This record gives sequence, structure tokens and C-alpha cells, in this order.
Amino acid sequence: KALRRTRSDAAQQQVRKSHLIPNLSKASTNTSLLHSNAAFTSPMSEQVASPSSEQASSPTTQPPSPNTGTAASPAGSANAPDTGPTKAVARYATEADVLALMTNDKFKKFCKKKCGECGCVAFKRFAKMSPLVVRARVGSLWCQKCGRLLCEAHRNQHSCEMEMEELERRRRVDVDAIREGIKRQEEEKEQRAADADALKRAEAGAKAARYRMWKDRRRHVAGISSSVASMVQRWSVQADAGRKRDRLLDIYTSCNRINLRLWNEVSQPEILSDVDMDAWKRLCRNYAGACALTGLVILVEGVELDLRLPWLRDEDQDWLDAPPPDANEVDLSTADPP
Repeated sequence: KALRRTRSDAAQQQVRKSHLIPNLSKASTNTSLLHSNAAFTSPMSEQVASPSSEQASSPTTQPPSPNTGTAASPAGSANAPDTGPTKAVARYATEADVLALMTNDKFKKFCKKKCGECGCVAFKRFAKMSPLVVRARVGSLWCQKCGRLLCEAHRNQHSCEMEMEELERRRRVDVDAIREGIKRQEEEKEQRAADADALKRAEAGAKAARYRMWKDRRRHVAGISSSVASMVQRWSVQADAGRKRDRLLDIYTSCNRINLRLWNEVSQPEILSDVDMDAWKRLCRNYAGACALTGLVILVEGVELDLRLPWLRDEDQDWLDAPPPDANEVDLSTADPP
């Protein structure tokens, strides 16, 4: 207070001596002097008179007071420099977002990216490398969990928030709950394996059933062809020598070849369907021609042999009802299989 009064008295004396300064200059001078004197006031006087907004915003340098000694004043802590808010670290959710930074036109900026852990330039060593080579190593430059770009030093050792949350969650989880979860996972794994095995067995069973069905159909057709070939052979032997007998022998030769073809399909199938329909149709035509020449039919347990296949619809077998070809127009060359 004594220093304040001394300085104010000196200022008033200086103002009285200077008669050339206008009144406005006097007022501004008094105001500046009062502001300069306010910087030397004690903490108690600062509580009474608060500084102006301009003084509070601008940092001031205060000389040490002889009364305070080496103790830190509250004004010193208030005048500490403000570093401002920290800059947010860029995060990338997917690998495609990181690869988008490595294009030819953005690669130089990518090499200047900073590490999300320490803040240093993380990829300066890649500045002279090709972007294609760096893109192949994207998994080692980026944390998939937290999404930050990392330098080589913090690639495997950094404060990943996701890992910390997972560790904290595991610390809170009960041991019995962990054991129950592991047991449940093992049971689900065994159930999935059992379902996959059951599906494979079902598919294998369906395939085997389809193969058995096709084999039964081929055996049925081959059995009929054996009966037809045997009967045509008997008719050709019993026929009188001449043109009729020669035609029956030719029909028998064709039927015998077709019979061998159908039985081979039973043991070693070569087609992707149940029955070789081309060979079956040729056999039916040969049988119809032999019946037309001899006027005889094959009887099975007193019933005429039916050439209709039971697994086909009747409208799909209308060609069996067609009249047999004339004996003079039979083309025996088409009866032989290729």
C-alpha cells in the first residue's frame, strides 16, 4: 500500500507540471497508471478490484514482490500458457479406408501420417517405396481393433482401447461364468459337427438310393432285352430257310448287341440317366418287327409281354403303339448300336 501511495503521488505531481497535455490525455494517463499499479497489488486487493477483460486476456510479467519472497502467487498460476485442446487421432474402420490413403496421388501424404500412439511420423521410411509394395503390408501398419495408424515401434505394443475393454470385461467376469461359456462353446461346436455329419450322411444316403433305383431300372430293362433276344433266336431257328429266316437272324443279331449294351450299363454305367432310351427304343422296334414276321408274341406267366416302363407316363410311351414297319421297308442298319 505504501508503494501504491508513493507512485500515485508521483504521478499526480507529474500531471500538474505538464500543462500542455489535454484533459483527455490526462484521463488516459491516470487510467494506465492505475492499471500498472494494480499489477503490484496483493492478493487481498485483487479480490476487491477485479482486472479488466483486456488485462485478464493478455499475459503480464510480474516482478517478484519483496513481501512475498519465493512463494508462488495465485496470479502466476492464472497466467500459465494454455496449450489448447489435444488433436483427435484419426481412426479408420475398415482396411479399405486405409488402402484408400495409399493411392498414387495420396501416397506422399500417407507417408507423412503420424503414429496414433506416439505422434511421430510413422511411415517416413516408405517414401521411396512403391505404393503397391506398401499396400501388401497394410495389416502391419494399422490396428484393426482401434483403427489407428501405428509406427514400427508401437505396432505390437500400444494402448488399444478395445483390448483394454476386453481385459477389463474379463476381469469382471466370474470364473464360473467363464467355464460355463467355454463349455457352451464346446457343446455348440460338437453340435455343429454332428449336424454337418448328419447332412453328409443324408446326402450320401440320397445318392446311394438314387444309384440303387437307377440300377434296378437298368436291370429291369436288361432282363426284358434278354427275353426278347432269346425268343427271337428261337423263332429264327424254327423258321423255314429263306428270306424270312435271314431277316429274323438279322433282328436277333441286333437284339443281342443291344442286350449286351444294356447289361453293361448295369455293371459299368456310362450314361448319366437311369436307362439308355435309344437302345431301348431300338429293341422295341426289333421286337415289333419279329412279331410282325412270325405272328407270335412272348408270354410271361400267361400274359403278353408288356414293353411299357412302369416309371414313365403313358403319354411318354406313345411310340410303342405305332404300327410296325413293313417287312420290305425294314432298315436293319439302324438297329445296330454305334
